[in-house]
Amino acid sequence: MEGLFSLLLLLVLSLLAVFFHLVRILFNSPVDFSLDWNLFLSWIPLIIAFMADNLTKRFGHIPFVLGILSIAWLAFFPNAPYMITDLAHLTVDYQRDLTWHDIIMLFSYAEVSLFNGLVSLYWIHRSWRRVFDRKPANTLLLLSLPLAGFGVYLGRVRRMNSWDIIHEPRAILNNLFESLLDRTAWVFAMEIGMLLGILYLVLWGVIRFRIRHSRKNHESH
Repeated sequence: MEGLFSLLLLLVLSLLAVFFHLVRILFNSPVDFSLDWNLFLSWIPLIIAFMADNLTKRFGHIPFVLGILSIAWLAFFPNAPYMITDLAHLTVDYQRDLTWHDIIMLFSYAEVSLFNGLVSLYWIHRSWRRVFDRKPANTLLLLSLPLAGFGVYLGRVRRMNSWDIIHEPRAILNNLFESLLDRTAWVFAMEIGMLLGILYLVLWGVIRFRIRHSRKNHESH
């Protein structure tokens, strides 16, 4: 199945982050195991997008199935950029070895989670383009970026999580309405949306260039 090699590479990066965490545990220092849980959550939108990409490639026009998968993907997509905000847990002491280790460890978790999110965005966007054509697909892409930022705000500031959609839907709705009047929520949504958008453009450009270059080489032979 297409994308398995990408999943393998991301798994290697995930294991590297976990390795840094295990090294941290060897220092016999307090450890926040939510890092590993958050990393696991960042894999959920990746797996959903992987399924959507392969299903649409195999079966073609399946708007209902893709719609269900897209809703599930959007519910969990904010978990990927969320780990950027875990850098806020960093305690800086320049004379302490753990400071430098924690910088590398937290960056590793944030990096692989962000990669998971960007690859999932590429796969789900490609699925949208197959089923809904270019304009609606690009509209869905643009909408998903600030919504992801808003989801990060709900998780970090409001302490909500993706499972609350099922367990506490009323609390989710209350937080949504209250957050619309919160300036911090808008800053979160716009800035994280911009970051994801710029990084996605870079990823898209690199992939498209590689595809076009491969086609030219194939045609020349």
